[in-house]
Amino acid sequence: MPELTSKQKNYRLLMTLLFWTFLIVGLSFYIVPNHVINVFNIVSEKTGYFQSLPPNVEKFYLDLAVAYMACVTAIAYLISRDVLKNLNLTPVLIVGKTTSSLISLLSFFLYQKSLLYLSNFVIDGSIVLIVLAFYLPVKKELDS
Repeated sequence: MPELTSKQKNYRLLMTLLFWTFLIVGLSFYIVPNHVINVFNIVSEKTGYFQSLPPNVEKFYLDLAVAYMACVTAIAYLISRDVLKNLNLTPVLIVGKTTSSLISLLSFFLYQKSLLYLSNFVIDGSIVLIVLAFYLPVKKELDS
């Protein structure tokens, strides 16, 4: 395997951090889903602006959320294991996180002024911007 440049090493480090983050968040969604909602509801009540979300009773959408987290976790893992070979998976990660971010923003405005919706918009949108900031220089470097 060829020696990685500093940009490629930094990108590998970012993907490793995202892998662990996505894994932990995905597991927390499944293991303690209502705890995540409750924490945001407590903060929402303290602000007086945001509306609380009801506990997650239905498990179908939880299953879909965990499956999505498993996919983005796997993508980050594969890229972190071999940046050069798996760099082409990055756009898939970007599409997933962009969609998650924008759907949360849409839900915030259309359905409920929930802190959780707004936070997911900001967090996933930030992940997209950070990934792009690391990905584009690596892609440019490899394309030249």
